[in-house]
Amino acid sequence: MKIVNRIPIWFMRQAGRYLPEYMEIRAKNSDFLKLCLDPDLASEISLQPLKRFDLDFIILFSDILVIPHALGQEVTFLKNHGPLLKSIYSKKDLDYKNLNKALDKISNIFETIKILNSKKKKKNLIGFCGGPFTVLNYMIEGGTSKTHSKIKTFIKNKKDEANDIIKIITEISIEYLKNQIENGANYVQIFESWAGLLENEEYIDFIIKPNQQISKEIREFSKPTKIIHFPRGSRKNYKIFTEEVKCDVLSLDQTYPKELLSLLREKRITVQGNLDPQELLKEGERVEEKTKEVLEKFKKNNHIFNLSHGILPKTKISNIEKVIKVVRDYETSK
Repeated sequence: MKIVNRIPIWFMRQAGRYLPEYMEIRAKNSDFLKLCLDPDLASEISLQPLKRFDLDFIILFSDILVIPHALGQEVTFLKNHGPLLKSIYSKKDLDYKNLNKALDKISNIFETIKILNSKKKKKNLIGFCGGPFTVLNYMIEGGTSKTHSKIKTFIKNKKDEANDIIKIITEISIEYLKNQIENGANYVQIFESWAGLLENEEYIDFIIKPNQQISKEIREFSKPTKIIHFPRGSRKNYKIFTEEVKCDVLSLDQTYPKELLSLLREKRITVQGNLDPQELLKEGERVEEKTKEVLEKFKKNNHIFNLSHGILPKTKISNIEKVIKVVRDYETSK
């Protein structure tokens, strides 16, 4: 008898600007950070994709930059620009001495998770935070950056200060995730979106070590909780990340070493990914073909279907529906 495995599916940024129902709420709420901290609206947005699509996971609607906000850094989101953070130069610019008090500023997020937990039925609920280096990057750069020159200079010339702030971000991120778990999250994902900027010793110090600590402490806190790591852009460093950071699921972008998939099988780590979100902008049958390629590529691994990054704002809903249908129709036996 052949056992058919249903491949779970969700999309990073599945609650967002490609959905008209999200844009309707967004049009009435210009302050993005305030929206993230409104439990009723944030829970409604989190559930919008599940009402429209046959997905297996609810992901909390929030943002990784709630952590700088909790630490007292001024964070705003400008239309057609993205996040804008008031510059900091050392840990003295942060309110970090009482992390529980700092988390009180974003405690509404835990209320959002409570609401989602009460409505999730048989779906899995994913909470998340930004990886410590990624959050530090935004804090030092003051927002998004093409060159990342400020963060590179900072960790090179002020390494001790950078390490101090990374430790603060790591500690508050751990407490933040613990609160999410206590309120109903059964998966947590750590988005280390700028891991690809670093190599060698810097990669060890600012990517491996903080993510190791998060994974270790969350695992000790809640063994049933599944931990997803996404050190985006790591390329050959995906291998060392897998060897050094214990995780249940590793999310992949487009570029990783060929031997990684066998290592993930050996360690019984589920692979998540990795359709290029640019493919969802294209016409014709290409999206179905590319979806099948991903399914075939990972068919020997435990696999959660996803993208290699988030859904883009101009994505057509019909293309999301096509991807889901291909995944649902795909059969694999193990």
